[in-house]
Amino acid sequence: MLKSLFTSALILISVASFGQDNIRKATKILNQVSRSYKSAKSLKANFEMQILEPGSKKPTTEKGSLYIKGENFKVEMSTVDIICDGKTQWYYMKDVNEVQITNYDSKSQDISPNNIFTMYDKGFKSLWLEEKNVKGRMLDVIELVPKDNQERKEYTKVKLTIDRVAKEIVQSEIFFRSGRNMKYFVTQQVRNINLAANFFSFDPTKKPGIVVVDLR
Repeated sequence: MLKSLFTSALILISVASFGQDNIRKATKILNQVSRSYKSAKSLKANFEMQILEPGSKKPTTEKGSLYIKGENFKVEMSTVDIICDGKTQWYYMKDVNEVQITNYDSKSQDISPNNIFTMYDKGFKSLWLEEKNVKGRMLDVIELVPKDNQERKEYTKVKLTIDRVAKEIVQSEIFFRSGRNMKYFVTQQVRNINLAANFFSFDPTKKPGIVVVDLR
């Protein structure tokens, strides 16, 4: 009986130690990735987004480009453009030629276009899950879960797939409480590109017949 209890205790200690090692490993990798992205003055990332709704067998797919510079961001897709100068956000729906204008508050959002590559800096617990070798490319998979108010979040966890050598996020998967699953595959990343001063603003006058819905 005593031997059995001692063995069980050793197993529990080993499991706990393994978990701590994976937490430390995740933290180290994410810190390296964060420093890499924050060293860039600007970033352009081409991506493919897949959204799988509950009960659906086939995801909807959309391709686009994301531009980031400080608090500014722009998302360009076939159906919508989302532009933000750090204070104001424009959501332009191309098929109906309508733009919705809102105030933007980065602090109210855990996950947004301008922090998609650095959101793990705070507010998340991280755990290294596994490594993969994809065509000679070494990848680390890390799971993120919210530290606080988990039951109030729309999502339950996020999985990041990171290129070990390039220190870049190549895939992000978000698991929503509703059962929705959203994946972003980053197909290309270019840093320190030149962007015009007005790149992160939207001028409705350049869209004849546009409907402007100002929600500020």
